Amino acid sequence: MPKSPVVILREEARKRGVEVLDIYSFKEVDLVRARVGNKVIVAESAKKVSTLTTKDEVVKFVEDLLKKLA
Repeated sequence: MPKSPVVILREEARKRGVEVLDIYSFKEVDLVRARVGNKVIVAESAKKVSTLTTKDEVVKFVEDLLKKLA
């Protein structure tokens, strides 16, 4: 069974030292709640997680998300 975008997102974030806690989906955007070190941060995503189709898109999404969290 193929992995969902959320599962791949969590794995890629974990590789970079970020724990994705929750993803809140709204009509236009998603909010991602993540733990970086001992801080919990909420970031608005540029696009919806459910629209990501390839692993490369997920990796780019995680990198953009990390820029927002920094």
